[in-house]
Amino acid sequence: MGDAGSRAGTHLSSPAEGDYFDRLVEASGDFNPFTARGWNTLARRYAAAVPDRALRLLDVGCGTGSSAAIYHGRCDAYVGLDLSLTSLRLACRRLATAGFTQADAQRLPFAAGSLDVVAFSSVLHHLPDRRAALAEAHRVLAPGGWCFAFDPNLLHPAMLIFRHPSSPFYSSHGVSPGERPLLPRVLRADFTAAGFGELGQRGQSDIPYRRVAPRGLDALLPLYNRIDWLWEAIGLGRRFGTFVVTWGRKR
Repeated sequence: MGDAGSRAGTHLSSPAEGDYFDRLVEASGDFNPFTARGWNTLARRYAAAVPDRALRLLDVGCGTGSSAAIYHGRCDAYVGLDLSLTSLRLACRRLATAGFTQADAQRLPFAAGSLDVVAFSSVLHHLPDRRAALAEAHRVLAPGGWCFAFDPNLLHPAMLIFRHPSSPFYSSHGVSPGERPLLPRVLRADFTAAGFGELGQRGQSDIPYRRVAPRGLDALLPLYNRIDWLWEAIGLGRRFGTFVVTWGRKR
């Protein structure tokens, strides 16, 4: 599994996040929140945002390997990075030809200018210092390389009402210790501060979930997913989508 084992427990800025997903994957056998349609939606958004085929792509927050579906076919070499060693072991079994490593997103174990794309797969909203992670992405990218990220959007009503701690209806079920949905303008400011140009951003819905927490809400999931599809179809997803997608280029 590359050097995942040798990096276990070293220089991790938020070990509680890794521990949380270790326990989650051990208990459930996987972590794959979206249906195939959801991953396909994100793959189309990535292809529209990043027009160039990457020689080498780093997927930060790759988890058990499900997010690789977004980037498959648009890079020559794929490397997945995560804090959760349990998740990485499963990813290695699923994607034997890919490379994986356990490391801190804020201390990427790659040489300056060595990558063409750094993708943050629903992970920036978990990090205690997003700007440090984005600065690291900028460092390891070659000139003209792309940074791509998708994160839960605080402008989406469900994220605001049920997933933000300031809401009286906040539920911590299924939420990791550092997890918070983010405002689009905050992410744009973070990308700018890291030195990225040619910024692009949009909300994105039509990303159906396979399951949600608490489990009792699963009965409502087909209705939620249908509404989320409609949200995108009528144009509200572009600003108020479940996720906000952000991308920029190293000058």
